[in-house]
Amino acid sequence: MPENVRKNQPPIRLLLADANAMVCELFRGALRRRRAFRVVGSVVTVREFLAKAEIETVDIALVGAHLQDGIGSGLRAIQLLRAVRPNARAIVLLERFERNLVAESFRAGAKGVFFRSQHQLDVLCKCISRVHAGQIWASTAELEQVVEALRQHRPLSLTNAQGIKLLSKQESKIARLISEGMTNREIAVQLGLSGHTVKNYLFKVFDKLGISNRVELALYVATHDNAVDADNNEQLRQGATLKQVG
Repeated sequence: MPENVRKNQPPIRLLLADANAMVCELFRGALRRRRAFRVVGSVVTVREFLAKAEIETVDIALVGAHLQDGIGSGLRAIQLLRAVRPNARAIVLLERFERNLVAESFRAGAKGVFFRSQHQLDVLCKCISRVHAGQIWASTAELEQVVEALRQHRPLSLTNAQGIKLLSKQESKIARLISEGMTNREIAVQLGLSGHTVKNYLFKVFDKLGISNRVELALYVATHDNAVDADNNEQLRQGATLKQVG
């Protein structure tokens, strides 16, 4: 979206995250010169990312797939962001050789993937504006990867050390939707339940997992060994809303 279209609108607030602090600063410097954007922070770890998101309003998070916490930690940060800032949208920054991470990025909750080695700053700015406007930023080939991954997807399964399932099928669905930042009312609509029923299920989930709030639940789901991303029906629903951008 050209800057002159946004001149009467508030700037898009950006949070930057990458394993390389120098890369963060390069992006920060370049984007700060664009009046359509305001960079609210640049970080290199998941902890810093969540801490900054808690104190700053974030519209768009530009996140490298890997932060200093290790391989794939940027995708984990995006999952956790939804519990802290459910209205924020994320774009994953990938290298050209990381095409295998496209589906994983969208599973984590990203609304776009951007190959920084292939495009100039103007294209990144267009990507940010499109995602902020509610669109998905991906090529046709990348969307095909996502659709194929969703076909092969399995539901969330949480087990104890003996392999015994801790949650029922319905509780697992609710745990996953909570981790994606959905409210009780949104979950009720999604699953065809009453708000009171969702609340009761949530209390049971907290009790079974030994946690006390929604953020802890999101952390548990994102880090548990047997946690698989969103259930098939939910992902297919989201996949149906993907829009191709060029």
